[in-house]
Amino acid sequence: MDWKPLVKEISVLDRTVIPHSRLEEDGMVFSAEAPEGELLELILYDRDSGEEKAVVPFPDRPFIGNIRVLKVSGIPAEKVSYNFKCGKEILQDPWAQRIYGAEVYGEKRSDRIRCGFLTDSFEWGEDIPREGIPFRDSVFYEMNVRGFTKGRRSGVRRKGTFEGIIEKIPYLKSLGITGIVLMPCYEFDETEAFRRVQVGAPEGSQDELRAVVPKPIRQPLKPESVNLWGFGPGFLLTPKAAYSASGDPYRSFCELVRALHHAGLEVLMEMDFSGSVTAEMMLSALVWWRSVYHVDGFFLFGDQKCLDAVCRNPALTGCKLISEYFSAPDMYPDGRKTPFRNLAECNRGFQNDARRFLKGDEGSLQPFLERVRYNPKDTAVVNEITTHDGFTLMDLVSYNDQHNGADEGQGVSQFSWNCGAEGPTRRKEVLRLRLRQIRNALAMLFLSQGTPMILAGDEMGNTQKGNSNAWCFDSELSWVDWSSSSMAQAILEYVRTLVRFRKSHALLHQERELSSCAMGDYFPQYSCHGENAWFAPPTAQDRSVGLMYSMKGEACLYVAYNFHWEEKQLALPDLPGKRGWKVVLSTSDRKNIVGRTISVPARSVVVLEG
Repeated sequence: MDWKPLVKEISVLDRTVIPHSRLEEDGMVFSAEAPEGELLELILYDRDSGEEKAVVPFPDRPFIGNIRVLKVSGIPAEKVSYNFKCGKEILQDPWAQRIYGAEVYGEKRSDRIRCGFLTDSFEWGEDIPREGIPFRDSVFYEMNVRGFTKGRRSGVRRKGTFEGIIEKIPYLKSLGITGIVLMPCYEFDETEAFRRVQVGAPEGSQDELRAVVPKPIRQPLKPESVNLWGFGPGFLLTPKAAYSASGDPYRSFCELVRALHHAGLEVLMEMDFSGSVTAEMMLSALVWWRSVYHVDGFFLFGDQKCLDAVCRNPALTGCKLISEYFSAPDMYPDGRKTPFRNLAECNRGFQNDARRFLKGDEGSLQPFLERVRYNPKDTAVVNEITTHDGFTLMDLVSYNDQHNGADEGQGVSQFSWNCGAEGPTRRKEVLRLRLRQIRNALAMLFLSQGTPMILAGDEMGNTQKGNSNAWCFDSELSWVDWSSSSMAQAILEYVRTLVRFRKSHALLHQERELSSCAMGDYFPQYSCHGENAWFAPPTAQDRSVGLMYSMKGEACLYVAYNFHWEEKQLALPDLPGKRGWKVVLSTSDRKNIVGRTISVPARSVVVLEG
């Protein structure tokens, strides 16, 4: 091919004023930032061979501010890859639509990375971006693309890839979840070390336990380590090439989304906008993934004021947007006008309070009671017992201490309890208690009003051997262990049972917070009970409570929590007519005696229906 680029300066203002490159009908527009007086050049390569074909200088005069722009024509865009050169430094376009040279996971990138344009098209059929499943009916499943199927027992052919997830769709459907949440799966450099750390309470939040705007920190990696999680700087518009088994990340990701949608599952992505990413850049990235890749929603990390501005944009009205904190009065000063509640908060508040109550900590009941019914009118809430950042569910009940190395550091308090032995054990009474505590934790998650999110592998008892911050391990330690042990199968079946139970009882997933006021001659929607019915003022010493849910036309539910080390008696309210209470779920193997009261075994949850 004869490379004779035709170069033209741009004189029309780009409406976004974001330095990025794009395709137009009559050529390729390249835009980059450079300090005043510095020589800025465009390097054009053959896309397939990587051979340098031409060097084109940008105009000395900036287009606007420090942004320089030019248009190149006469060369087919599908044959081109490119970089920028400022002085002696080779630079990539952070808003490139394609990336070449990063196809092998874990290899140092050096100078071989090149940028490109998205010139392909994908046949979506009838799959279009639309308002999805309401938060109240959603169940999320968080995963790392590589770690989900990389383990030796995953049973897939294309391990650690988008295609590997497709192979697992029947399994995901069997869980009953409604959507998957992908940790960063856009192009990031796994050989660069970045971690997210918490730096204080979010402005406007009254809850000091809420997770906060993340701050990325760079630190050196050991030669054998990688940034498995993917948080930190990245190319925010392109799927990660090393996650594509076919070598075409655009098509691989599109096929994944289409296959999941065909199975009735949504796709959400975690996006790290830490650093100098502006609100305009955030919006451009979200709209790109929404329109080009049909992504259903996003977990957003970054400056909260920028996120608030982005999430108010009407282009994202039908898209699920989750942040660590949204101020509803600021977001909706006149009240939410759209019928689809698309904003949600997800933070450590529920996680910490639920974990403390699970342990039986003093003073933990009242905070948990506030969490279990918390369901804001204008913004939804996503609850989690575990997430990628912290202990797995198995480790939560198996370790008192965090067993992290120097690279990982010690994370925030895990509020964990090892049930009587630190780490692996053969003691049967400890193993039985751990299984019951796992069931208890899952019951707390699925029987609360917020949208539940589980961490991939927790439904099988996955362990990271007490490591609460395995961000830099690409090994069996951080990959999901597809165990077939008897305990793994017991946990898995219990998760499926809870998902089915939640879906079949609308009382557990309402659009608004349940009322504690009686409705005429009927019971209140939500009430607390102790040793006496209708009377349960929590004290710092209380570790048990009965929660009754009621709504006209629905069967009543009564959830008895007892995280005391002794059996407790909880009173059952009288039901009208000949209705009586019956046990429908229990985390304990003991038979529950039901009369005017319910005998709740130590460290157990019992659910009754009436």
